[in-house]
Amino acid sequence: MFGLFKRKKPKTLLDGVNSSIVNIYRPYLVNNKNLPDEKILEIVQTVMRAFQQASESKQERLSGTTLMNIGIKFIKVYDLAGPDFFIEHLKYEINLYLTSGLREDYL
Repeated sequence: MFGLFKRKKPKTLLDGVNSSIVNIYRPYLVNNKNLPDEKILEIVQTVMRAFQQASESKQERLSGTTLMNIGIKFIKVYDLAGPDFFIEHLKYEINLYLTSGLREDYL
């Protein structure tokens, strides 16, 4: 009975990393606190991959800290405006980055 309230240990290293990522980004959710872990991971991975690919096309390299800051901004966008606006805003921000460079608030 007392084992019911123990925190479950991740089964694999990847499970542990994914759990840590969710724990980093979940506090930024205000309207969707019950968003599934898988959705949080999907949002963060989508944003980071898009910016990483854009940076490679510019022959630049974004630091992990910068990618995390961008992930925080976009998890907030998803939380406040929903999935459709999130995708449109991601496209806009990628185009802005490709044409004008990275926003100062992402650094």
